[in-house]
Amino acid sequence: MTRATQKRISLAVFVAMVVFWQVLSVLFPAEIVDGVPMIPGWQVLATTTFLSMADYWGGGFGIISVAQGGERTTAAAALSIISHSWDTLVRLYVGLALGAICGATLGLAITWSAWTRRIIELPVEVLRTLPLLAMVPLFQLWFGTYFAGKIAFIGYGVAVLFVAGVINAVRNVPPIYLENARTLGASKMEIYKTVILPAIFPELRATIMLSLGLAWATVIGAEYLGAQSGLGYILVYAQSYGFVDRMFFVALLFVLYASISFALFNMVSTKMLRWAPRASGRESLA
Repeated sequence: MTRATQKRISLAVFVAMVVFWQVLSVLFPAEIVDGVPMIPGWQVLATTTFLSMADYWGGGFGIISVAQGGERTTAAAALSIISHSWDTLVRLYVGLALGAICGATLGLAITWSAWTRRIIELPVEVLRTLPLLAMVPLFQLWFGTYFAGKIAFIGYGVAVLFVAGVINAVRNVPPIYLENARTLGASKMEIYKTVILPAIFPELRATIMLSLGLAWATVIGAEYLGAQSGLGYILVYAQSYGFVDRMFFVALLFVLYASISFALFNMVSTKMLRWAPRASGRESLA
């Protein structure tokens, strides 16, 4: 099967999903509250639901918020989506970077020597077993509703995943690389800098993709920690009043942003890993 055929099939499946949702909205027109359908069709999402996003605009740029007596306008709705999306993206990527740095450092420390492994591995393993969603109320009590608490929650979720990924990647570095470096007189620090770190990146690619997906999931949990802005805040507000269409609209935004971030990372990492040998299993499975 050619690549063009695969793309056509994927596009056809996507169109079928869109049509299926629209058919469901026609077949089940029930409303959870007056004017809010249980299954909002695309025409509802593109008009009424989009304009309702203006309710979350705090005012500025010459546009008065609805809370201050302003009207629902397209500009207010667009600015509301942009501002809340920006807050969510900042939390997500700062938390992701923090978790990746902490997780990679701990993972490399565990592989450094037997002593560091004895000291660090057990506490990290204990932290890994704690259910992430169960930590939401604890983080809320520990860090309050501040920015630091949300970042810490996302970073914690990413770090525990990154630790396991780094340890596994280091263990899979071909021993011949390390032996050649030692033969050339490289110190342990030089081996880590010049051999291990470049060698583990191809295998870490999957870990980074998983961490990115986890970060998108945890940022919603983080914004449940009393956030006053962000897409998670809109989600909480919409849930309180039964605005299913707004919840679905926000979910679509999450899907859009996550898809863009995955595509960008995939494009950048593919260029960075041109030197790495490609697995032959893909052709055989296809």
